[in-house]
Amino acid sequence: METEMKRDPLAALAVLLATLASACSTMSHEAGDSAFASCPAYKPAYDVTDEFMRTFNTKDPEAWGATFHFPSVRIASGTVRIINSPADLDSFSALAVTGWDHSAWARRQVVQCGPAKAHMLTTFVRYRADGSVLSEFDSLYIVEQKAGRWALTARSSFAP
Repeated sequence: METEMKRDPLAALAVLLATLASACSTMSHEAGDSAFASCPAYKPAYDVTDEFMRTFNTKDPEAWGATFHFPSVRIASGTVRIINSPADLDSFSALAVTGWDHSAWARRQVVQCGPAKAHMLTTFVRYRADGSVLSEFDSLYIVEQKAGRWALTARSSFAP
């Protein structure tokens, strides 16, 4: 009888995990993301990342910070950074010394989507003032709705 009781919690856990997994749809990278167009997080993921890039290019940490949920996580350069406020965001002056002037999305694709969260694969390009390409990096952005507000919760990139 004891063995049967041990199985019940495992079965319950399996049902719970299956239920949670079904709440977040996943698709292959090759499929494109149009299948997610009806997902509640699809449009907000694009809206948040549009605003993220627009405000990033203003070089105003407070405006850029408005696109984040805090704390936020950044995984890059072999480190995990917890960002607690706009003051903790990346330094624009550190980017400027590399020759950076502005950035733009080269590609964005929602690859997982649920009622309150989307995972988006992105490629962003850093440009010099003359419009020439400085660098290009693949990344993953996680956009979530918390307390009725859509914003960026985490990002992981191959950028330094």
